[in-house]
Amino acid sequence: MDHVETKSRTRTEGALSENYVRSILIIGTDGRTENDRGRSDSMILVSLNKKTDKIVMTSFMRDCYVEIPDHGENKLNAAYAFGGPELLMDTIEKNFRVKIDDYILINFNTFASIIDAAGGIDIEVSDDEAKALNDILIDEVNELMGDDRESDLLSGGGKKHLSGKQALSYSRIRKVGNSDFERTSRQRRVMDELIKNARSGSFSFLRKFTKSALPSLVTNMSTGDMYKLSLRLPFLLRYDTEQIQIPADNTYSGEDIYSADGTYQSVLRVDFNANHDIIKEKVFSK
Repeated sequence: MDHVETKSRTRTEGALSENYVRSILIIGTDGRTENDRGRSDSMILVSLNKKTDKIVMTSFMRDCYVEIPDHGENKLNAAYAFGGPELLMDTIEKNFRVKIDDYILINFNTFASIIDAAGGIDIEVSDDEAKALNDILIDEVNELMGDDRESDLLSGGGKKHLSGKQALSYSRIRKVGNSDFERTSRQRRVMDELIKNARSGSFSFLRKFTKSALPSLVTNMSTGDMYKLSLRLPFLLRYDTEQIQIPADNTYSGEDIYSADGTYQSVLRVDFNANHDIIKEKVFSK
């Protein structure tokens, strides 16, 4: 993996942390290449709980209106644009009061390689989702992968076996259903199916993953920590999985924030205390 040193952090005292929970922030960027930072398209905190033998995937909605250290109030995904992974981790820590030390960065190409290493995934796709998936393939993903613009399109909805680039396009759908809420749900669904495939063919998956995807992952985890985690991986794949979305239902409201020039952005005004309690209950249960 591409190991990078952790840059300066602004930590929050008293943030949630337990020695039986190991959490890693998975930052999915819309960067096309290794040198393209892009934006934090998805932010999923993957927590490994040794007490409950569970993997809890916590999606943080990018439109959460938060306080970004030294940058005032803005949407959560602006933190990554302003200061990279460190500022994003600091921002989540400050607003939701959950400790985050480690991250893994995944761009478009790496995401597709991971899915392909698992042999693809099976997903139930609606007709509307199939059309949106095809549009994303045609508009950007096929070109990015060096393929014909109209290659590998879906014929319609139903139970589909998606390749890496199809799963990438599925994960980027925003205009079907409840906008970003359903998009983060799709992203967690993809991760859940990926874990299932890795569980059923762990040796083959790990061999392909190590060869095709691992070198493109960027992380601040030390070599020692990664080695220890790799030794636990066969056991971790047996864990049950659980998904939560932050902010949770009934803990936020939509609001338009206007700037001095009259422009506005739609944001989620979050009840941070309520969501802190939900994370504590779901992620740090015993």
